[in-house]
Amino acid sequence: MGKAEVRVSNKISEANTLPSWLYTKPEVLEVEKSEIFSKTWQYVGHVSQFNKTGDYITTEVAGRPIIISYGKDEEIRAFYNVCPHRASRLVEGDGNKAVFTCPYHAWSFKLDGSLNRAPNMKGVENFNEDEFCLKKIKLEILESFIFVNLDPEATSMSSQFPDLFKHVRQHDLASFKKVRVKETICKSNWKIGMDNYLECDHCSIVHKALVSKVDMNQYEVDLYENYSYQATPLKGFSGDFDLGEGGRYYWLYPNTWFSFDPGPANLSIHQSIPIDHKTTKYVYTTFFKSDEITKEEEELMAIDELVRQEDLDICETVQKGLETGVFTQGRFSLTEKCVHQFHLLLQKDLEMVLPLEPATSSTAF
Repeated sequence: MGKAEVRVSNKISEANTLPSWLYTKPEVLEVEKSEIFSKTWQYVGHVSQFNKTGDYITTEVAGRPIIISYGKDEEIRAFYNVCPHRASRLVEGDGNKAVFTCPYHAWSFKLDGSLNRAPNMKGVENFNEDEFCLKKIKLEILESFIFVNLDPEATSMSSQFPDLFKHVRQHDLASFKKVRVKETICKSNWKIGMDNYLECDHCSIVHKALVSKVDMNQYEVDLYENYSYQATPLKGFSGDFDLGEGGRYYWLYPNTWFSFDPGPANLSIHQSIPIDHKTTKYVYTTFFKSDEITKEEEELMAIDELVRQEDLDICETVQKGLETGVFTQGRFSLTEKCVHQFHLLLQKDLEMVLPLEPATSSTAF
């Protein structure tokens, strides 16, 4: 008889990882969409994308279509990209519009979401225009980055992520320019990518070219309630290194991380978006200080591409291993503090699908 699966203990030295079925059963993802992705802050854009009244972008969060628009009052708002008349999608892509006009029955909506015109509703009794506005979504801007949360009762970004970007905010993050977006499909569960990113035990083995440039003896890890921070300087620099003189990496629960890599001033935002229980879309958004990409910046992006491919390959290997059924639960090394934090946060949010026995210690979660 096999060993019983146990919950993740708060004490890392005795903790088991989450069980493998959370990475392989398709029904788990449906719970994650409702209990995690629909209730957490998700990155959707940067203030540099909104310069003129009427500028808008579209995206999806937890499978829900969303519009982000720039109003006449210079406020950035988020709405569901769903017409309140017959539920058609209103707009596609990015662009600029004075009003959003539905392609189905030509209902139109102002940039603040209020109903502008409902041409087929003349003569309808007790029609209250205020009841047919676009449905608003909670939006916050933190250090020039735009996030939304589908949960209207969600606590603020500032309270969930205090002191986020404190090591880099002096570099005027609003001045960064989005220069490239790349999407990659990985044949693994979205959590495998997070597990991989949140530890660097594998770096000297999988990322030899990258590790050869940095001082791993100064590798730093800090845990906060809903996020973590990792950093290491280039060889020859100290721990208080300037932008580009090392790597600074911020992970935001559950599926987003911000990477300030060694090299010219840069930022890459990485999003791990589940397509199904064993397929993930990675969206990489690269920012530099100028729209014109230099040779040095091209070289940096080439290095990033290599590291991402190395990570993708190992994540797909892990997924195949999990699907064999041979592996049930692993253990944490003492250097995997960020992964341990991630598993504890997941465990807390997935109570309804985690019928696990408590770990034996009194410190068990």
